[in-house]
Amino acid sequence: MEKRDTVILLLALTVVVVMAVVVKPILTGKSPDLSLPSLPGSTPTPGSPVSTPGDVIPPTIPAGTTLPTPSPALTWNGSAMDLWYVPAGTTAPSPPLDTPSESSGYVSPVTKATTPTPGFPTASFSATPRDGPVPLPVQFTDTSVGIPDSWTWSFGDGTISSLQHPLHTYTSEGSYQVSLKVENALGGNTRINQGYITVTTAGKREVVIEAQRGAMITPGGFIEFSVTKPGSRIKIGGLEIDLPDGTRVRLVVDDQGKGKISVKGGSIQEYSFEQVVLYVNGTFKQKGAVREILIQEYDGLISSLELDIDGGTGDVHILENGFPVNFTGGQSPLFLVSIRPDSAGVMALDCYWPDSMFFQGAVTSYTVS
Repeated sequence: MEKRDTVILLLALTVVVVMAVVVKPILTGKSPDLSLPSLPGSTPTPGSPVSTPGDVIPPTIPAGTTLPTPSPALTWNGSAMDLWYVPAGTTAPSPPLDTPSESSGYVSPVTKATTPTPGFPTASFSATPRDGPVPLPVQFTDTSVGIPDSWTWSFGDGTISSLQHPLHTYTSEGSYQVSLKVENALGGNTRINQGYITVTTAGKREVVIEAQRGAMITPGGFIEFSVTKPGSRIKIGGLEIDLPDGTRVRLVVDDQGKGKISVKGGSIQEYSFEQVVLYVNGTFKQKGAVREILIQEYDGLISSLELDIDGGTGDVHILENGFPVNFTGGQSPLFLVSIRPDSAGVMALDCYWPDSMFFQGAVTSYTVS
């Protein structure tokens, strides 16, 4: 081999060694394995590591060498709600204190409700409505301060109530004084309002209405009267009850009132509804369907019954005081207030059927809804 070829070979070997020892570690980040495997039957040098196939021998780091810090460095911002990880030198976002995440396990502090402390009570109240035609249902509302625990109402017509917010119906015309006494463990106070409620005479329009539409009595409406002749009775909820002379009776329609009423000749002969509440002399007596009733004679009848006639395409015919009235309500519903007997003592109602109704009697008013 010529000298020139020998030099070229040595240079090539040098390049290979440099690539293996210097360049490859730089590219891969791994130190070269300079250890020699033990030959079969040879004895390892004392203190030298013994390598086996697959072993990776960690490189020896010279003393004083500073290792580079991995980038980016991650730090915890210490939030009590969520664990936020941000690069070093970066400001962490504020944790959403108003809407903690479910994963954080953070529970917002609960504000403990404070219990009002009772004080010396001072009575006050309001009422709606404060005037109107008889019968006049009035909703009273207690607005007293001091946290009272006892209420005594006087409505000015001889009736009282111990409810906090009573509903009372005035059944006679007049001006009424209302008082409320409130009490608790610290004392009591009474408020009196003179002429607080005014009940006027109900208007009276005598009408006959026939329509090819359904109708019903508004729940909660009633008639009330005094029995003035012996032999009166009612069968309600399967129970027959005698109503002696002098009994004050209230019959409340307590459902979506589909039924019939017949009053004529000074007697009540029909009051058929599926759910009626009977009060006798102001006291609850029975509840249920009314199938039979005969009031031989009555006096002082008042009515809060209201009749809703459905809207629709069915014809509506109205007579008022015997004269035809042109119904201009189109397909709108019709609303009758305080239906009751007319001046001849006649009231006939049939609102049982789904697509027809008939009424003859007196009303305070009738309007298109």
